[in-house]
Amino acid sequence: MKAATFAPGSYIFKEGDLSQEAYRIIKGRVELTTTGDSKPVILAQLGEGDIFGEMAMIDERPRSACARCLELTECEIMDPQDFQTTLLSQPARSIPYLSALFERLRSVTNRLHHEISLKAQIQEAALENAPQHDRTPISSTSSHRSQNRMQTDTIQDTAISTVILTPLTPTCSSKMPDGYEAMQLAKFPFCIGRKTHSAHHQPEIFSANDFAIADTLPFQVSRNHCSIEREGDRYFVRDRGSTLGTIVNGIPLGVKSERLTHDLVPGTNELVVGSKHSPYIFQIDLL
Repeated sequence: MKAATFAPGSYIFKEGDLSQEAYRIIKGRVELTTTGDSKPVILAQLGEGDIFGEMAMIDERPRSACARCLELTECEIMDPQDFQTTLLSQPARSIPYLSALFERLRSVTNRLHHEISLKAQIQEAALENAPQHDRTPISSTSSHRSQNRMQTDTIQDTAISTVILTPLTPTCSSKMPDGYEAMQLAKFPFCIGRKTHSAHHQPEIFSANDFAIADTLPFQVSRNHCSIEREGDRYFVRDRGSTLGTIVNGIPLGVKSERLTHDLVPGTNELVVGSKHSPYIFQIDLL
């Protein structure tokens, strides 16, 4: 396995490139973008310890995004052969890459499950409301458009430069990292979940969180609960398949709700991690 240093503003790879390496940031920051109508759309802003490009080791497809360095950045580089060798001879070093792959799989599975559920609901409602002689199955295209109308939120018009996460309850404050009364988020997605302990204090394979909440029974916080994400100028919260769901500005999210994501608005937002009875209530300020 090798490492490389990239200059500020340089591209590690570009959308459409054919390459199979995955990267772990040792130091520095990387921005992932894709091509929009008139300008690049920001998908993620990553920092130390984050992994990107991992799917290229598996699917051998062209890159779906660009990776550009925001500052002087050093990365560990792993190709498919490195990954196989490391998995067999140094399994602990492969854990961050496995966690990244599991997180990607979890996200795709949750989205697919939710899309199938929504399409079924839309088709059922259309059949119930249509006259008897017109009761034909709704087309997948119409279903997809209706689903988009249900799920799409208003994109922000105001430029956001700062995102701050602040606890709103004493229980919530007690779970913050030592010395933190609030956190200014410097990377997106910013993943939140339950703190877990593996045997012999080994790194956790099945969860990858930037903020791990030490919840206690009966749990409100799932191991992989929710994330604060950015897509272009849009900031939103995504439920990551949690058991009890997530509430954003009063709107429930989750696999049992009508949506998995909800947009954040400029100014003050409320995030409840868990059910409406959860003590884990945060304020998200977009400034």
